[in-house]
Amino acid sequence: MTKEQQEKSGAPKWFKLIILAALIIAVVIVVIALNLSSNSAQFRLSDEYYGASEMLTGLTKDEYESLIAQKKSFAVMVDKPACVTTTQMREWMANFPDDMQFKYYQFMWSEEKESSLHEYVTFVPSVAIIREGKVMAWLRADSDEDVEYFNSAEALQSWVAKYVTF
Repeated sequence: MTKEQQEKSGAPKWFKLIILAALIIAVVIVVIALNLSSNSAQFRLSDEYYGASEMLTGLTKDEYESLIAQKKSFAVMVDKPACVTTTQMREWMANFPDDMQFKYYQFMWSEEKESSLHEYVTFVPSVAIIREGKVMAWLRADSDEDVEYFNSAEALQSWVAKYVTF
């Protein structure tokens, strides 16, 4: 091919191959980054919270704030004793499958409403997931988006599994 023919046909073939390879690499990097970011929401609770499902009762505001200050990763169920939905959710939490067993705190609404968690959880019942001292997620009892998680044990389990690795 003469120089005149190369100028008419545009860029040389090797240049086109380099551009194509760069585009393929860029796409692969974007796919990997998206995959990693979609899994970043999941994390492990602090080690002491794994084992048989157990509701750790009587969490006080001061104990909660201490766990936050220690940057612990844990779960709390905020509830009111006379609430029918609370009773159902307690049963569901206690009966998670064997491969999803973990300990979580019962945080009575009377204590929770005086804590920093009340900035997020304003209606009960709720479950909140705390990661390294920061509230990662919580169920909103007043939200149409979260209503499905209050309707079945399986839905609640799927919500917890979005955040907690077992």
